[in-house]
Amino acid sequence: MFKTGFNKTWLVAAMLLASLGLTTGCSDDSDSLGAADNLGGASNNDSNNDVNNDGNNDVNNDFNNDVNNGFDDSDFNNDGPDQDDEEPGGNTNVNLGGAQDFGFFRRQLDDNRVPQVGEFDAAGFFAEHFTPLPEPDCGERICVQAMMGVMGNLVNRNNCTMLQIGLNSPLEADEANRPPLSLAVVVDVSGSMAANGKMEFVRQGLTQLVNELYDDDQIAIITYETRVDVPFEMAPVRGNRNDLLEIVQALRPQGSTNLYDGLERGYRQVFENYDSGRQNRVILLSDGEPTAGITDADEIVDMSRAFNSDGVGLTTVGLGTDFNYTMMRDLAEQADGNFYFLENSAAVDEVFTQELAYFTVPVAFDLVMDVRTGENYTLGAARGSRLWEDTEYGGHIEIPSVFLAHRTSPDDIEPGGGRRGGGSALLVELMPADDNGQELTAGQVATVDLEFREPGTNEIITDSVEVTVPFAPWDTPLRGFFENEIVEKSFVMLNIYVGLEMACGLFHEGDPIEGIVVLDRLIAAAEDYNDSVNNGMGDTDIEFDIDLMEQLIEVILANGGSEPEDSGIDEDPWPAD
Repeated sequence: MFKTGFNKTWLVAAMLLASLGLTTGCSDDSDSLGAADNLGGASNNDSNNDVNNDGNNDVNNDFNNDVNNGFDDSDFNNDGPDQDDEEPGGNTNVNLGGAQDFGFFRRQLDDNRVPQVGEFDAAGFFAEHFTPLPEPDCGERICVQAMMGVMGNLVNRNNCTMLQIGLNSPLEADEANRPPLSLAVVVDVSGSMAANGKMEFVRQGLTQLVNELYDDDQIAIITYETRVDVPFEMAPVRGNRNDLLEIVQALRPQGSTNLYDGLERGYRQVFENYDSGRQNRVILLSDGEPTAGITDADEIVDMSRAFNSDGVGLTTVGLGTDFNYTMMRDLAEQADGNFYFLENSAAVDEVFTQELAYFTVPVAFDLVMDVRTGENYTLGAARGSRLWEDTEYGGHIEIPSVFLAHRTSPDDIEPGGGRRGGGSALLVELMPADDNGQELTAGQVATVDLEFREPGTNEIITDSVEVTVPFAPWDTPLRGFFENEIVEKSFVMLNIYVGLEMACGLFHEGDPIEGIVVLDRLIAAAEDYNDSVNNGMGDTDIEFDIDLMEQLIEVILANGGSEPEDSGIDEDPWPAD
């Protein structure tokens, strides 16, 4: 039996949360805890807009004129899935780029460190959760799905009104039919790479990469420490595979970290051999802060942006726990790419296989989405992509190109436990207005407008979805309102992520006990939720989340925290069951 009510410890926690601006709605973006996910922040908006407005348009017009290249679209044409066929089209989630895993957070816990807010973000956490969206029956290659969930949040029961926005496609990725690559691999071989098996991870990953490449792909290998070297200039894999493998095995760590010059040399290898009929991409691996050459993160990102605008994509891969997380993530985001963290040997295999198979063929270009809130709602925090911008009417996001995700179910987990590839989720918090004497029986929540350019035809496709709820905006159903089970899981996922952010922030603010109170309440709610789904079998992703929260409590305790006398857990922590 769970304990009921709020005790003195929880009241203290509630007062502290109020001081941090975290007691209303699902959460608030406060200066102290929300900075990492302040998705409307001017710095992100300015840097990303430069890429989105001036970016890969001309290049993308030339690339992939064959609309089928890289996809199995036997049940799809410009009119959508063929409803007359016996076999339906696919249902594949769409990936918006950015962080693709939560491995850096886990690695810090394994090292007995409580992560700082700002060293992790929602996009990576959501990417490790598979949420199957409704059938993509809009008649186009990308459909927008907008769904509502409303209930008291799982920390203090205040109203949490959540709009879930997802994109999916009837197309299915065809690994055997991807376009050829021109790929530059930029490898950190500085002295710090000798520690903790990092260089062995790199050799393992690059060996897999070389073996996975097709004969007609082109590759260059660039190494950087204090100086930069190019042991293999851009050339076809055909006839060179053994030489490439020998170069990979000969990599040895030494010197400082001249990341700027290494990355620039990698871009130039691709740019000087640019072919619009190929996917042109750089993969950057690093384990540390830049310490030689140009070391300013903004200058590094600016240099990268110029090449990205000329059509060269970038994937970033972090190793260890001392690299510049923010810079590596920002480089990938503004470059229309993905950011990964190699936390173990299994992650190496997953990343270097998945990046080639699923993130090389754009499913749409110049994607623009606008969210306009209803008159009785205002926009709160938005999580899931740092490209999101707040606007006067709601929110706005622009992405030069989007890709198909690969995970197909919550139980679709790699042998090493990896759960990357769930697809992107945008979870937007809405704040209901006061009733002001109005008597409403339903509320218009938002309108979501989608626009994108179709590869091959360059036709501009548009779609619009209206979202309503069958009750007044200011009402909070005790047992919650969820349009479907998809939204229920996403509601739990959002609350858990916000709880991780709160707990880490409280710890670093000097209040570890209150952080544990938050986690205790979330664990109870997640366990209660899991008892009610999938015929009592639970959801695999949420089970991993429970383990993660329990591990965070252990690390907080090991770093000076102590158990609260009573976490004030409700008798029914998940009232929607």
